[in-house]
Amino acid sequence: MNPFVEYCQSQLALRVAEAPSQEASRHSAWARFENVGWPTTRLEAWKYTSLAGLEKITPPTESFAELTWDFLKDHALLPDAKHRMVFIDGVFHEGLSRLDRLPQGVRIGPWSLLQDAERSDLVPRLMPAQTMTAFGALNEALFTDGAVIQVSGGAHLDEPLLLLHVTRGMHHGVQYVHLGENSEMTVVEQHLNLTDLPCHGNFATAIQLSPHSRLTWIKVQQGGAQSYHTAAVHAQQQQGSQLRYFPFALSGAMGRNDITIRLVETHAEVILKGVYQVADRSLQDFHTSIEHDCPECISDECFKGVLDGTGRAVFDGRVRVALDAQKTQSRQSNHNLLLSDKAEVDTKPQLEIFADDVKCSHGTTVGQLDETQWFYLRSRGVDKEVARTLLIKAFVKEIAEAVPHVEVRQALLHWLGTEEEEGFRHV
Repeated sequence: MNPFVEYCQSQLALRVAEAPSQEASRHSAWARFENVGWPTTRLEAWKYTSLAGLEKITPPTESFAELTWDFLKDHALLPDAKHRMVFIDGVFHEGLSRLDRLPQGVRIGPWSLLQDAERSDLVPRLMPAQTMTAFGALNEALFTDGAVIQVSGGAHLDEPLLLLHVTRGMHHGVQYVHLGENSEMTVVEQHLNLTDLPCHGNFATAIQLSPHSRLTWIKVQQGGAQSYHTAAVHAQQQQGSQLRYFPFALSGAMGRNDITIRLVETHAEVILKGVYQVADRSLQDFHTSIEHDCPECISDECFKGVLDGTGRAVFDGRVRVALDAQKTQSRQSNHNLLLSDKAEVDTKPQLEIFADDVKCSHGTTVGQLDETQWFYLRSRGVDKEVARTLLIKAFVKEIAEAVPHVEVRQALLHWLGTEEEEGFRHV
């Protein structure tokens, strides 16, 4: 047993008595984790992602200064967010949050303030995300808090909700989202690392979209040289619903995102577009699965990677079209820009099609900066680093510009492709 797992096991014994259903699920989840075991590169799903660094870390022993919103807002994607939830090392902080102006029909709050009956009702709804990976099992066994978002039918959240997660130690968090029929909202999920010490955040997100509901979700990871991030996302979409999910992994020692989206009723649509940046010895890994379970649904998936130094990235994307899912339309692509001879990407787009009346495509590219464009900029007196940044931004611009929220889109365009000291690699 490695030091990371030993620490997790010690934390399981410290969890206070809870609703019987959750207490039982914790012990069941730990047994499941022990049965699955610690992920190693001998497993196909982890073949290119080593956890050697993560398995050695233990929580910091030093104390941290109390954080204020005046400090955090300088690093927040939405510093003036009308609606926000702030979690520090997995614990909801009411004084830093703002939930007093929610419209009728929108209920948002932390898991820690739910009644036992409410927790018992939600425990099984989180399980689709918590049963996806070994880290999902750890999450179910050890999470202490998280965001619970419930939007009634026909309700709309007027402005984006900011979910700000600040990581300085080791913690596990959950996010549960249910949108009623014809409802709509936008969520900005931001992960910040505020220490140079080793740290780890492990998250499970379960999303349920009722007929004709619309959810836009923007996720941004910003970590230091010793920060680790693992996350599992499971979304289920009913008839005519739309999910737009935009993950941006900008920095950190290691990030692993497992994303599963199920289109279970007709005319559902998902747009899944993201960017990952790696440099030095960092690694980002995206495993995605889009499952077309019924006819006449649409999926559009595109990930772009920018790799520098000795950075590594993994993209493993799977689109499955079931036997009866006729009239499916699906596009999947992965494009990578290598800025160094030592950078490496392992990319594996996959289509599994069991229906015969579909329009599906997939593809991948790996290349370097365009020499013609580079020469054009340099010949006109553009500084070397400025030219490099311009070409990187041009490469990822398509993804960033797909983000519908103007303020978030502008921030992403500013950060992507910038040099380390100019961006949010260390905050």
